[in-house]
Amino acid sequence: MKQRKIAALAAASVLALSSFSYMNTASAAVQYKDVTFSGLTVNGGEAIAGVDISSVISLEKSGVVFKDKDGNPQDIFLTLKDAGVNYIRVRVWNKPETNSGVTYGGGDNDIDTAVAIAERCSIYGLKLLVDFHYSDFWADPGKQKAPKEWANYSVDQKCSAINSFTSDSLKKLKATGVEIGMVQVGNETTTGLCGETDWKNICALMNAGSKAVRQFDKNILVAVHFTNPEKSGNYEWLAGNLKTYGVDYDVFASSYYPYWHGTPQNLTNVLGNIARKYNKYVMVAETSWANTFEDSDNFANTIGDESSLGNYVSYPVSVQGQTDALTNVFDAVAKSGPKGIGAFYWEPAWITVGDNYEHNLSLWERDGSGWATKASGEYDEDGGKWSGGSSVDNQALFSQDGRPLDSLYVYSHIKSDKNTQPEDQKDNLLDNPGFEDGSNGWKLENTTTGEYAKFEVNGEMTRTGSYAAHWYSANAFQYTGLYAEYTAPETGSYVFTDWLAGEKTSYKTMISINGSAVKDDTGSVTSYDNWQESTVEFSAQKGDTIGIWIELNGEAGGYGSVDDCEFYLKKQASVPSPEPTVSPTPVSPEPTPSPEPTPSEDPPTPSTPVSQSDPKKGDIDEDNKVNSSDLLLMLSYMQNETLLSENVTWYADMDDNGKVNIIDLLLLKERILSGMYR
Repeated sequence: MKQRKIAALAAASVLALSSFSYMNTASAAVQYKDVTFSGLTVNGGEAIAGVDISSVISLEKSGVVFKDKDGNPQDIFLTLKDAGVNYIRVRVWNKPETNSGVTYGGGDNDIDTAVAIAERCSIYGLKLLVDFHYSDFWADPGKQKAPKEWANYSVDQKCSAINSFTSDSLKKLKATGVEIGMVQVGNETTTGLCGETDWKNICALMNAGSKAVRQFDKNILVAVHFTNPEKSGNYEWLAGNLKTYGVDYDVFASSYYPYWHGTPQNLTNVLGNIARKYNKYVMVAETSWANTFEDSDNFANTIGDESSLGNYVSYPVSVQGQTDALTNVFDAVAKSGPKGIGAFYWEPAWITVGDNYEHNLSLWERDGSGWATKASGEYDEDGGKWSGGSSVDNQALFSQDGRPLDSLYVYSHIKSDKNTQPEDQKDNLLDNPGFEDGSNGWKLENTTTGEYAKFEVNGEMTRTGSYAAHWYSANAFQYTGLYAEYTAPETGSYVFTDWLAGEKTSYKTMISINGSAVKDDTGSVTSYDNWQESTVEFSAQKGDTIGIWIELNGEAGGYGSVDDCEFYLKKQASVPSPEPTVSPTPVSPEPTPSPEPTPSEDPPTPSTPVSQSDPKKGDIDEDNKVNSSDLLLMLSYMQNETLLSENVTWYADMDDNGKVNIIDLLLLKERILSGMYR
């Protein structure tokens, strides 16, 4: 959480000591929507439905009493369990206090506080995510300071210290009986970790923490955590660094605050790309939304008015808006695919410790129940300057008197479909769907010449794996693409899917059956590594020749990749067609050869179509060959809208419908690619 965002607001807030009374702004019953996760292979097949309540122990020390819906005092861990929460996230700082023992605040989250939280989790069967900051206080994209005791360590010394601290902490937590399901090696490490900013060093530190987790319990998931999914290419760049330097991890976690971090659709895209390309689980480690603009503890809030809501999404500032925002975060992660495993709400219980500023301040300073104390200034200048209370009390899922809001019960609507298999278990009929075996099984075709479109298999931009079919052209180009041909193994409904990314290019995914175009899907690619799915569903009879053509047309500078193609039988015909004893189309006896027509002879007319097997079909330049020169000539005629001679019109009318258009061009290309040369 970007706590420093509130610093500029804090000075003004301490002057506004107005009284506050919480009002549930939703007068009607809150509406919920179920979110279903499919194909999960971790956490017992259940989606991770988590909250980070790291401040709870300090809040209880300050006198906060949490209650059930009826207003009766109740352990908050039980309330969360009953609402559908199954995971608790807890931050761990090394030494968040002065040498004399005065707390820095922020929940006073040393390992002893984490142990107290773990004990409560153990009672109610809640799993634990341990979030190591490897710092003495807040670590985020703006601050990644090494602990005081490690300040002068070399990178190797920091690696050794991280390994030991991680291992010792996990032993203390495990002794409570809690199930540790996941460990974060760093918090929002987008710009650094433990005082290091070079990515080789950052990754070495991450691996030191990961190694400690693996040695402690190989079943615990290791997570890395970043922020700013809204920045184009940011997560791809970060994941690329992790791969380059060999970081051992399982989960790529993102912060996602809707007012800062883009749309849910973008979140789905960027997390889905990481999951597929790097084969990692993905999740949201932090999220929240406001239920009111009112301030319950007289300390400025991160979201204090309309101007702080950002421009990405629009939810009401109400309990219903909070419900919708949280639901959409879970939905965005679920839509990223079977590697999307869940989300955590950040500090849903960090409510006010009272309604009088001076009294509150004394409690924040004594118990560390505010975001920072004055003593923190020795380590964090902002903390000492803008010390105070909670900046997210109006984003809590509890009212100021400790009762759960209706928005908490989003968790009871997070479902998992344990019977759904991951998509990659379909029987893909393609021999080389992801181009990992070069162009094997595909024909890469460039219809232009010279300094135009270049199409090749390489690793410049891939969705998954190491290779994809990549194109680039310095000039505008047309009809560049890929072709593959297969025989339908059964009669039924088929689906072909391909994924494309890039810029300045439109695409058409087209299917032909026995030489005739039957179905297509069109679209365009818009940006680097922003993958678009193209799907065509069609029917075929057993033994049909299925042509798969991915056509690309683009502007100068257009580029992109095709990857992860999938071709499968969706539904076999319930009653297979009987094998015919007689061909359904009468076959004429083999004709006797006739001499080549002379100019005085009239060519056949569309009213007497010639079979596609006729060797002269497509021979535009009348050189008794059907090859790429005919294709280029036909393309030239079409681009320049040149009238074809009567003879050439018949040769070019591949589907015998009396017209020469794009379908004829594609059929001619298919014939050439199929090897039908004369």
